Amino acid sequence: MNKRVTLKFNHGSLEAGFSVTLQVGNDGAAPTAEISGGLPTAQSLKAVYLRWQAAYRQLGVPTRISINPTGFATNVSIVGDCHALADELKAAFNQWLRSESFRPIQEKLLESLTPTDSIRLVLQTSNDIVQRLPWHLWAICDRYPKLETALSAPTYEQSVSTAVPPRQNVRILAILGHSEGLDIETDRALLNHLPQADIHVLSQPTRQILDAHLWDPEGWDILFFAGHSVTECREAGVQNTAEQATVGKLFINPTDSITIPQLKNALRKALTRGLKIAIFNSCDGLGLAQALADLRISQVLVMREPIPDAIAHTFLKSFLEAFSRGESFYLAVREAREKLQALEDNFPCASWLPTIYQNPAETPPTWQSLSQLTAEPAAQAIALPQPSREQSLSSSPHSRLNGPLILTTHVLITALLLLFRTLGLFQSWEISAFDRFLRLRPKELPDPRLVVITITEADVQAQNAEDRRGSLSDVALSNLLEKLEPMQPRAIGLDVYRDFPALKSQPQLAADLANTNNLFVVCKSRDQQADSDGIAPPPEVPSNRVGFSDFVQDDDEKIRRQVLSFTPEPASPCTASYGLATLLALSYLEGEGISASFSPEGDLSIGETRFKPLEADDGGYRGVDAKGYQLLLNYRNLDRLGQIADQVTLMDMLNGQVSPEAIRDRIVLIGTTASSYRDHWLTPYSPTEGKTKGVFMQAQMTSHLLSAVLDNRPLLKTWPEWQEMLWISAWAAVGSALMFTLGRPLLTDAVQQSPSTQRPRQRSPAAVKLFLGLLLSELGLFGLCWLLFTQKTVWVPWVPAAIAPIAVASSAPLTRRFSQRFFDSRSSSITQKTTD
Repeated sequence: MNKRVTLKFNHGSLEAGFSVTLQVGNDGAAPTAEISGGLPTAQSLKAVYLRWQAAYRQLGVPTRISINPTGFATNVSIVGDCHALADELKAAFNQWLRSESFRPIQEKLLESLTPTDSIRLVLQTSNDIVQRLPWHLWAICDRYPKLETALSAPTYEQSVSTAVPPRQNVRILAILGHSEGLDIETDRALLNHLPQADIHVLSQPTRQILDAHLWDPEGWDILFFAGHSVTECREAGVQNTAEQATVGKLFINPTDSITIPQLKNALRKALTRGLKIAIFNSCDGLGLAQALADLRISQVLVMREPIPDAIAHTFLKSFLEAFSRGESFYLAVREAREKLQALEDNFPCASWLPTIYQNPAETPPTWQSLSQLTAEPAAQAIALPQPSREQSLSSSPHSRLNGPLILTTHVLITALLLLFRTLGLFQSWEISAFDRFLRLRPKELPDPRLVVITITEADVQAQNAEDRRGSLSDVALSNLLEKLEPMQPRAIGLDVYRDFPALKSQPQLAADLANTNNLFVVCKSRDQQADSDGIAPPPEVPSNRVGFSDFVQDDDEKIRRQVLSFTPEPASPCTASYGLATLLALSYLEGEGISASFSPEGDLSIGETRFKPLEADDGGYRGVDAKGYQLLLNYRNLDRLGQIADQVTLMDMLNGQVSPEAIRDRIVLIGTTASSYRDHWLTPYSPTEGKTKGVFMQAQMTSHLLSAVLDNRPLLKTWPEWQEMLWISAWAAVGSALMFTLGRPLLTDAVQQSPSTQRPRQRSPAAVKLFLGLLLSELGLFGLCWLLFTQKTVWVPWVPAAIAPIAVASSAPLTRRFSQRFFDSRSSSITQKTTD
């Protein structure tokens, strides 16, 4: 049963308490029960709410991100504070509602409602803070899965409308206002998918154009706005945060803003001509709802606080889907609001934002009532001369079916290829193609910004065995750092594990590790899946100069991806969030005056270069582990990957055989190349050069970031999924076109050739032409993929695109033979029945 519950806040305030009246009844009928109660003073609740609101608004819209010295986002504490304050607010709110004076209200609700009821809970109050409280978190609401809350003004009146001509489509006036920093084209796209909808879009209109459209004599059912809006205090003209008189303002274009009272006459006329719903998919819209309530509109849907793009789009999509399929207005809002909870890890309290503002004198419309849909009359059948069934089945289909048959084959093959690709059946082949394209690129020069100090097998043996712990003894490391300091390197990366403190006999080494601000060291993260416990960093080095050494390997153990950052496991001895290569590159770029930031979508930007993170299904990957912030690693194509930078040995450095100019203002990487230490890795270049030492992998990754920012060296990228699907379908169409133009005689042969024929077929000219056509198309495809990879650094699907034309051309004759057998069997069956 549909129920309406009204909770009236008669008079009072949070400082003085409220007198409250509850009315319960069936929807559309007079209340059947009424009871009075009260709510005590709640100044502490108001204080908690204002603290939560301040924390929420510090997140920013889109969320502001501060940059730490390493250049990465550090808004975790702000998000955490918002979550903590939300929990505190929920607890304080429900404690207020459990007060003794309010208990009769709760008991009457429990007595009057059942969990199966569809319930509209209308909160009738003018108190701004009470309107902004999270009423959906009232503990009693959990008992009723079909309950949704709404706000209402203390006074209301039924609207008066003239007769509206019946129409089958819902008329929507969509205003796309000032959109700086927003993606409101997605709002437009979501509206365009509505069924039975006639949508008129005004993009950044002037006040005169907006006013004129509101006067449209055909009237509107829904008014929609997307863009910037704000609720301000009437007196001070500042953003509202407390219980002050407020006004809602819409920014309809980059230079003009407007309030609801400024559109009063036009809106009143629109209401008399059928306007029922106003939706504001914009920030802080309670002031707009309050102003529209004065005009007696039926339903207003607003966001009570600033809202990020991602939340606005997710809510709008879910609401429109539910409302247009027949859900009531309230339940559509509840369903869409509850779906926002899945996003609250990154967008705290997202499900708190959508708010209904209800005119209690009006019944919420449904999508069907807005469109005034009736049963459509059956379409009249147009009588056309029809051949007999025998004539249809016995007539030769050769000339009639070639085109549709090839088209059908194209569609089926494309669908199968896309399905197989989605299931990951082509992944190993596509990755192998990726490796080949990498190796076929033009050769490049080493990176002059890097130098690698190698610890060779001879260097290891030359050190005092009693002092050495690992490949580099404390004495050797201390002497090396002492040699490097006057040479003024920009940054030093120690790619050697040291999960132990410096010897007590080496106090200078301990001091150097702790105080050399441009020295970065490594640790290894714990990995339960790989049964690895991890390796801790040197205890003397501060955490902001520790980077992980972890590499991400594909199933064939090759490294094709670079991990810039990720969150380590809680029990990991290595708590570093950023890779050693990432820290070295950012440190070098800071010396160039280049800093890092994040886009509203969460993409990393360093200077003018934007690094789009790799997703699980990008390129040829399907369901790959894309944890953290990963990029496709754009190796420098050299004769050997180890030639990425100039190299000097440890002994050369310690013996003073290296010029300071070879080190000054460069990134110095220190790592082991001795074969006795198994720090070597498979790469896409391994078929030609074997495994690559870990220190050279770190150099490649550091160079990758530096070259992208300083040299505009392109990053490897992929197409969106829909574009890859079109690409594969287009190459299947190439096979269809070749079959239609060169291979049509093969279709006739497929029908005429009996399955029992024993004589060998002669190779037909059509088959030769088709083979040559396919060969040329495959060569062209390979060349185009290679050009896109080398010139545009785009990894496009080669394997499924290469299979597509061959599969279509080879499958068409088989499909043709099957279809003819079907026709022949049907014809024989009908002929037999006629004879009988």
